[in-house]
Amino acid sequence: MNRSDDPRLLRALISHRVLVLSNTLALAASRYYPQRFQVRLPEWRVIDALHAGGSISANQISHWLRTDKAWVKRSVDHLIAAGHVRRRPDPRDGRRLLLSLTPKGRRAYAAIAGAARRRNENLLAGLTRSDRESLERLLGTLQARAVALLDESDRGFFRRLRGSSAAPRSRSRSPRRSSSR
Repeated sequence: MNRSDDPRLLRALISHRVLVLSNTLALAASRYYPQRFQVRLPEWRVIDALHAGGSISANQISHWLRTDKAWVKRSVDHLIAAGHVRRRPDPRDGRRLLLSLTPKGRRAYAAIAGAARRRNENLLAGLTRSDRESLERLLGTLQARAVALLDESDRGFFRRLRGSSAAPRSRSRSPRRSSSR
């Protein structure tokens, strides 16, 4: 087996482990939500953002969810067609469109949020209270660090001393001159 094909590196990366956990949870939700609520998982995420934000733009949703604008647009278009969301011009900036939940969208939020909370509690049931608190704290710390890495010139791909936020040293691409002795 070629070393680059070895999946064990990925299994050791926290980003991979979080992704696999997220995908595992999303798989069940993506099967349950359309069947039970006639709303797909990406649409639920938009409904949740609109519930939290009130009248906000699709760009704001994309920013909050750290996701692609096209993905948000497709979800919004589907939610508008289903009667869960309405779109209107921003009274302060006519170039911008604001989105908000309709009464049907608010009912969908209440129903899906209840199911999501129950599932979350079922997932966390295997953890002690202390473990839950630690997990929340650590996830917050990792999220803050991931956001900070986005602002660094190398996006966190160069080696740093532990706890250091200093920029990496520039690495010369020119070959070293050999000294003649």
